[in-house]
Amino acid sequence: DGSSLTPVIRDITLGVAAAHKVGDLMLIQSDGYADQVTSTTAEVTGVMMEAFAAGGITAGTTKGKMAIITRNQVWRCSMNATSTAFLVGYTKTIDTVDCNTVSATDSTGGAMILWDTGTDDEGNVLAYVVFSDTTFGNT
Repeated sequence: DGSSLTPVIRDITLGVAAAHKVGDLMLIQSDGYADQVTSTTAEVTGVMMEAFAAGGITAGTTKGKMAIITRNQVWRCSMNATSTAFLVGYTKTIDTVDCNTVSATDSTGGAMILWDTGTDDEGNVLAYVVFSDTTFGNT
């Protein structure tokens, strides 16, 4: 999204038979399989690039395309107007409610930094974020 780093897309084995949407935040777990981020985004691995119905997944076997997140990438997402109260470059711990919802009020425990905000042609609030704690970049 305007950053100089094009995401690498890999087939990653999914660990849970759960429905996945394009754009879901994912994290590789200790078993080596990727699961959706459930609430606090302390660390992220990637973004799902294809959708799956829960019934279409065999846990530990089915592979899905995931864009790997690295620290210098800027990612675009939508958010509600309240979230724009986060200060660009200052609020370094924006959190999520689940795998595809930015929390409007939680600025502790997360791993996103607000880079910029804007609106699309339909008036939806867009945010540009950088992930500060990524699996590939975490020491």
